[in-house]
Amino acid sequence: MTSIILILAMFSGINEDEGERSAEIRPTDLLQSLDHPDRWRWIPEDRMPEGNLVKRLLVTSFVSPIFFFDSDVGAGGGFGITDIDFGNKRRRQFANTWITYTTEGQQRFAFSWRKWLAHQDYPGRGSLQGDRDFFGISLERSKTLTSRFFGFGADTLLDQESSYSRETNSLGLGIQKSLPKTGGNWIWNFNLLLQTDDIASGTVSDALDMTVAYPEVAAGSDDFGAVWIQAGIRHDTRDAQHLPYEGHSVGISFFGCPITSQDLAGEELDGGVVTTLSGTWVSPVTPLFHSGGTPTADHPLIDSVATSLSISGTSGEIPFWALPSIGGSQNLRGSIGGRWRDRHAWNAGLEWRPWIFTDEIPIYGKIRLERSGIALFFDAGSVANSFDQLFSEKVHYSYGVGFRFTFERQALFRADLGRSDEGEFNMSIRYGLPF
Repeated sequence: MTSIILILAMFSGINEDEGERSAEIRPTDLLQSLDHPDRWRWIPEDRMPEGNLVKRLLVTSFVSPIFFFDSDVGAGGGFGITDIDFGNKRRRQFANTWITYTTEGQQRFAFSWRKWLAHQDYPGRGSLQGDRDFFGISLERSKTLTSRFFGFGADTLLDQESSYSRETNSLGLGIQKSLPKTGGNWIWNFNLLLQTDDIASGTVSDALDMTVAYPEVAAGSDDFGAVWIQAGIRHDTRDAQHLPYEGHSVGISFFGCPITSQDLAGEELDGGVVTTLSGTWVSPVTPLFHSGGTPTADHPLIDSVATSLSISGTSGEIPFWALPSIGGSQNLRGSIGGRWRDRHAWNAGLEWRPWIFTDEIPIYGKIRLERSGIALFFDAGSVANSFDQLFSEKVHYSYGVGFRFTFERQALFRADLGRSDEGEFNMSIRYGLPF
């Protein structure tokens, strides 16, 4: 469904009326008493319709049907649901669900829920939402038949491709808070994940069997249960978390498994941690396809340029699939997920994000596509076994174009098509920005 809406947007033409709806002009009388008022999202009354998920479709709920056929996984289908007003709680809760299944047994069920901790309601007018503070839970069961592994290092070749299947069950809890006050420049987060993983032979045609080609790597990550902890702190001046137009975010995070089933059984792979330093910078730029919008709107019409840089290093022992990697939907988007993997990695990204179709496109009733545009991007990165080697290894890169469209500032969808330095193409369709 998202691809159909995107096509409608691309062929709808540009309307010269580029003004935002007056109902979404930010209420200065309500914001003036808040700390960091620019970091609160204003949600007018007409953006919070009541009713079940179907009645709110494409206003506060978004359904993405999925149908596919692949010789390796069989015929399959399912759907993804994003509900930004889960339970009709005046936008206090958010939920995301994915369900897919194939005739060969590939499956995924994933559910995540989030409650915003900074929320103020004004019946008859709307609500204010602070997008930096929340508590959430996640639940997932998945079996993937076609995961790829090419070995370790930046010099692996495509013809070294091996395939494995991975079955995962997980339950997670997480919290994020800003300080010293709500909406403050400092943000800390803590996530606890209980997870089990099983590795077996994959089904990718014309690829090696990973459990045979890399038996020690596969065995060390099979039947693996662990308590995973992710924690981090960052200095974040961006004007929004989901779709920022200005500011930076620089921080450090830790992701590791201090308790493992191998630990308890007295076997190998005692556990370890991945430490990541990352930064994102976003700046507004002069628009090419429109004249700009109202600065006081909750979602002002702004084009931007964004850059990112991330460096990761591993201490101790963790499963191969948890090691730093590049490739996929978030970095090096021209390559498949985890194309290059090792104990250390770096990646960088650059995007120009112009809005092209800037007038609202009515679909049905209150349903409307707010705006759509493109993103031209360039990604680069590398991996290495040691930090000393990291910046002397071969640099891989990808470039491409992405299509972006929003139903509102808190609901951006993207489809990115990238080409890698190996000549491969990769398409990723996701909710939210890569950085």
